[in-house]
Amino acid sequence: MNKFVFIVCFFFFSNKTFSQEVNAIIQQRIEFWMEKNQLENSDLSQIQEILEYYLKHPININSAKKEALISLDLLNEIQIDELILHREKFGNYLTIFELQTLTTWNMEIIEQLSPFLSVEERGESLPITWESLRKNGKIEGVTRFVSPLFNRKVDSSFMGNSDYYLVRLRYNYFQQISIGITAEKDAGELFFKGVNKNGFDFYSAHASFKGGKYIHKVILGDYHIQLGQGLNVWTNYSFGKSLDILTVKKNAQSIQPHTSTNETRFLRGAAIDLKFKRLSFLLFGSYTQKDGSIMNDSISTISSLLNTGYHRTLSEIERKDRLSETMIGCYVKYNYQRFQLGIATVATHFTPMYVKPIKPYNKFDFRGSSLYSSSFDYSYNFRNILLFGEFSTNDFNTKNASLHGLLVALDTKFSLSFLYRNFNKEYETIYNAGFSEGNTVQNESGLFSGIQLKPTSHWNIQAYSDFFKFPWLKYQVNLPSKGFENVIQVSFKPSKKAECYFRIRTQSKELNEVNTVNSMTGLIVVNQQNVRVNFNYQFNETLQIRSRIELIRLDRKDNMIETGSLFYQDVSYKPSTNKFEYSFRYILFDTDSYASRIYGYESTPTYQYACPAYYGKGNKAYLLVKYSFLSKFDCWFRISTSEFTFKNMNEINIQLRWRL
Repeated sequence: MNKFVFIVCFFFFSNKTFSQEVNAIIQQRIEFWMEKNQLENSDLSQIQEILEYYLKHPININSAKKEALISLDLLNEIQIDELILHREKFGNYLTIFELQTLTTWNMEIIEQLSPFLSVEERGESLPITWESLRKNGKIEGVTRFVSPLFNRKVDSSFMGNSDYYLVRLRYNYFQQISIGITAEKDAGELFFKGVNKNGFDFYSAHASFKGGKYIHKVILGDYHIQLGQGLNVWTNYSFGKSLDILTVKKNAQSIQPHTSTNETRFLRGAAIDLKFKRLSFLLFGSYTQKDGSIMNDSISTISSLLNTGYHRTLSEIERKDRLSETMIGCYVKYNYQRFQLGIATVATHFTPMYVKPIKPYNKFDFRGSSLYSSSFDYSYNFRNILLFGEFSTNDFNTKNASLHGLLVALDTKFSLSFLYRNFNKEYETIYNAGFSEGNTVQNESGLFSGIQLKPTSHWNIQAYSDFFKFPWLKYQVNLPSKGFENVIQVSFKPSKKAECYFRIRTQSKELNEVNTVNSMTGLIVVNQQNVRVNFNYQFNETLQIRSRIELIRLDRKDNMIETGSLFYQDVSYKPSTNKFEYSFRYILFDTDSYASRIYGYESTPTYQYACPAYYGKGNKAYLLVKYSFLSKFDCWFRISTSEFTFKNMNEINIQLRWRL
C-alpha cells in the first residue's frame, strides 16, 4: 500500500489518536518483559481485564484485602502492607490523599493509582442473589478478525486459509463469579473442516467462584496456578527483570481462571482454595493433552514437545494431543501479620513416556513418565524491609533450586533490591517462571541488585546490575558460560504534560565461536549496547505525541561488529466531542541483521499485545481506530503496512467487543 494513501486515510478519519488504555506503568513492564524474553506476541489479556474492572469498580481501601491490592500488579508488597497496617492502627481513610502520610507513598504514586482506588464505607463483597446476579452481572463478548491485505496466499503446506478468528464470551459478577469460553483459529489452520469439523482449533472454558468464608475460591475448567516465587509451579506469564526494582518479588495469586488464547501454559480440571483463620489450603488437579513427536511407534515414546499451539500443516496436526499430562498438587500457607510461609508438593505423570534425544547441552533434562517436586516459600516484612524466597526440589534429592531476595524501601525517594538465585542443572519442573536470565529455572546462578533514586519531584533514576553463570552447557553454548547485564534509566518530568527518559543497556554473554572450517574452538564474548531516548508530550486531554530513537551495537570479539537504529513517531488523539479514538505510528529502522534487531511495543486492539522485532532495512506505518457506540459496543480497526528488505506486508485487524 502506498504510504501517501495511508496518511490520507489517517487524516480522513480525523487528526486525533487513541490514548493508551493500558496503564503506563503496566505498559512499560510489558514492553521491557517482551523485549527481554524476545517475544513478539503474547496474550496478556488477564492483566488488562483486571485493570479495566477496577477502573469501573475501584478498590475500596477501607475494606480491601491484600489479595485485591496485589491483583492490580501496580504496588509492591511493602506499600500494600503499609496501607493495611495504617488502616488497622488509625481507622478508615477519609480520602485517598491521606496515603501521602505513608512512608512509601507520594503524590505521584497516588495520582497514578487514583483511577483504581476509592474510599467508601461499604465492604467489597456483595450478597449473591438471583436478582443481583441478573441486574449486576456483566456479559462481555469479543470477536476478532485478522487477515493479510491484497496477498492472501499462505504457505503451500498450510491446510487452512490465512485468516485469524477469535470469539470470546464471559459473564462476570464483581470478581466473585466468572464463567467464560474462548475459541480461536490461527492463520493457516482448518475451520469447520478436516480435523476441525467442530469449528475452531482451540477451545477453552472456565467457571469460578470467589468470596466464601471457608471456601475462598473454586475453579472448574481451565485455570492458572501461582505459588511462591515461581520455582515450583507458576503456569501463566510473570514479569522478571524490570526497572521497577521492587517488583523482583512475585506476588502469587494462588488460582485464577485461564481467559487468554495461550494454548499450552494452563491447567485443565479443578482447583479449590480453602481458608481457616491464618491457614489456607489449596488443592488442584489437572488433565491436559500436549502436542508431541513420537520417537518410536513400537515403544510409543514422545521425543519432543510442540508448544506453539499451531496446527496448520500435516506434521503439526499429526503431533496434536499426543502426550497426556496428569498433575495433582496441594499447597498449605500460613499467614501471621507480616509473615507468610507456604509448603507445596506436586506430582506429574505423562502418558506415554517423555524421552527427548540426549544432546550434550540437555543431558540433565527430565526424561521419564513421572516427576515430583516439593517447595517451601517465605516472606517477612519488617519496617519496610522485605525478606522473601523459595526453595524447591525434584524427587526429594539434590536436584534443587533456591531464590532469596531483599527489598528495602526507606521512603519514596530511595529503594534498593537484591536477589540471589541458584538453580541446579538437574532441576526441572513442568511449569515455572522464577526470576532468571534464561527462560527456565535450571542451570543458572546469579546475583541481581537494583536501586531507585528520586532526588526531586522532576527526576527519577532507576538502575540494576545482574551477574549470572551457567554451570552446564546451553543450546549453542558448548561450555559453561557467564555474563552480565547493566541498565540505567534517567527520567525527567518537568511538568504533568512532558516526560523524557534516557536509557542505556549493556549486556555481555559468551557464545560458541565458529572458525572458518566450522569446528568449535571455544567461547567468544558478545557485547551488546542499546541506547534509547524516549519523549512524551501531552498537549491537552485529547492530543499526545511520543517520539523514540534507539541505537544498538553488537560487538563480537572476533572483529565482527553490527549496528542498528530505529526511530518512530506516535500521534494519539482522543476527542472529547465524539466517540472515535485514533492512534498513528510511523517507524524507520536499519539494522545489519537479525542479530542486531530492535524490539518496539505497538498499539493494538484491547486484549492484544505486540512487540515485534525490527531488522534489516525498512519502514512501517499503522493506524488504529476505536469507535464506541450505543454505550455497549467498542469496535477497533487497525491497518498496517510495512516494507522490509526481504518482504512487504499489509494487514487488517478488526475487533468488536460488546457488554450487556
